[in-house]
Amino acid sequence: MKASDLIANKIEKITDHVFSGQGGFVIHIMDSLSKKKKLTIVPSQNEQGASLAADAYYRVSGKLGVVVVTSGPGAINSLQGLACSYYDSIPSLYITGAPVTKALKKSQNLRQLGFQEMEIKEMVSSFTKYAVRITDVKKISYEIDKCIYLSQTGRPGPCLIDLPDDIQRMDIKLSEQKKFYNFNSKGFINKKYITKTSEMIKKSKKPIFIIGHGVKISKNISGIKKLIKKTGIPYAPTWAMAEYFDVNDKKNIGSFGVYATRYGNFSIQSSDLLVILGSRMSGPLIGGNPKLFAPNAKKIQVDIDVAELKEENGINIDLKINCDVKNLIDLLNKKKIRWRQNKNWFNKIENLKSKYPIIQESYYRQRNKVNPYVFFNKLSEIASSNEIIIPDASANLVWAYQAFVPKKNQKIFTALNHSPMGYSVAAAIGASMASKNSQVIAIIGDGSMQMNIQELENIKANNLPIKIFVINNNGYGMIKQTINTWMKGKYVGCDLKSGLSLPDFKKVSNAYGIRSTEINNHNDLHEKIEYVLKFKGPIVCDVQLEHDQQIIPKVKSGSPIHDMLPSLDKEEIISNLKD
Repeated sequence: MKASDLIANKIEKITDHVFSGQGGFVIHIMDSLSKKKKLTIVPSQNEQGASLAADAYYRVSGKLGVVVVTSGPGAINSLQGLACSYYDSIPSLYITGAPVTKALKKSQNLRQLGFQEMEIKEMVSSFTKYAVRITDVKKISYEIDKCIYLSQTGRPGPCLIDLPDDIQRMDIKLSEQKKFYNFNSKGFINKKYITKTSEMIKKSKKPIFIIGHGVKISKNISGIKKLIKKTGIPYAPTWAMAEYFDVNDKKNIGSFGVYATRYGNFSIQSSDLLVILGSRMSGPLIGGNPKLFAPNAKKIQVDIDVAELKEENGINIDLKINCDVKNLIDLLNKKKIRWRQNKNWFNKIENLKSKYPIIQESYYRQRNKVNPYVFFNKLSEIASSNEIIIPDASANLVWAYQAFVPKKNQKIFTALNHSPMGYSVAAAIGASMASKNSQVIAIIGDGSMQMNIQELENIKANNLPIKIFVINNNGYGMIKQTINTWMKGKYVGCDLKSGLSLPDFKKVSNAYGIRSTEINNHNDLHEKIEYVLKFKGPIVCDVQLEHDQQIIPKVKSGSPIHDMLPSLDKEEIISNLKD
């Protein structure tokens, strides 16, 4: 048996699609993969596109995202998606090609020996769970099985195998292959943590469950919903969990953080207990002054990654629990947790919601161009319940999560932690490949569209019915808003006047053979969105915004999360924080 055939056999057992960029040092693997009838090979225009598609493929299908790219430039191009998967804890397997073993340098002092030689293993060591270069053909089976196992256990993430060309084409004997033996850990939890957590809940008057992405990774959405129903405690889903909870639920306080809602932030800041389930509590959530994040609240943090608990982010965690969050939720559900429901606490949350809606009436009266809050709210109204929505990075991401109201069974996701521009168009390919019954809607900024615009060719070639809305404010809107804060509007390279140039996206789309249209006001907003979503086949819609459109509200730089722009009177802020 050829070594590359063994690799193909193993890949066929774990996935249906392989995302690739063909190249000289992976031709043997690609040839072996092409012989597998159950596998679909999805070539990309750029290896970055392949890696982002693989990331989204797992998020939709639950099957391992597999990426095969050649050495040097191919491997480098794929790192964007690798980083997305690592920082969002998405399992994936990367196989990169390398020159023949005799052409690999022996000395660290030598920059390069073989053509396109690169120490990719060392390069990705900080953002993979495991990376290895195989130079002993007898270890192929062992290393692939190890990567598949590690990528999906504990805190998930990507693994990478670097394979020299001559190793790929060697003849092997299965009997000589080293075997990998995995082990399963049930994730023991000391009972004292369950007792302590329940005691802290019992004593609290204004508790909140913070529900992070770790709950999804642990595959325990049903468990947390059961716990919420059992205890009656209000909860705050992070953006990664927004699709699983009804925004109209009185117990749902909404999103919180730098780019969130006033009512969510005031609720968090008024709480006396935060039970943080599977969330890193990074800067975008806690704001620029961590010491003033929920200053009067006790805090319990639960995370499978002990490093997250050891890392000090400045918010003072009172009880740290290192375990799979699924296990803790299940044990809490078995325990009699007594929390006396506080009507005043629920009334306060409801009052804050009604007092500070995200979408203001004035937005609908905007005469020129399209208001993004109105657009996303209208899109959520029209989109059907089984559609997949993928925002990109920057301002369109914030507007989407602030104003889009997910329906039951809808999916909305992006690469939240790494958040590269250009994610959604390439990711939409992977999502579309993974889903047979759901339409994919990619939402991307005009600047981001330029990052992976070449993947329109893949969309057209595969006739994927992806709907792309380009949120076009003729520049880098979020960067401009940040520059306004720090440099008083002295723009550099972020709009047409400061050096950034952007194409006519309708003409570019047409050049790829994809239908295009545009929305430039509110008059026919409903009809145009409906037309795009009902169009058979791929389509690009250019949504024209005012060039100075702001993200509203937004936490002031360096401030606690209750201090948002546009600024409120000091008295109003104080009154919202009182019982």
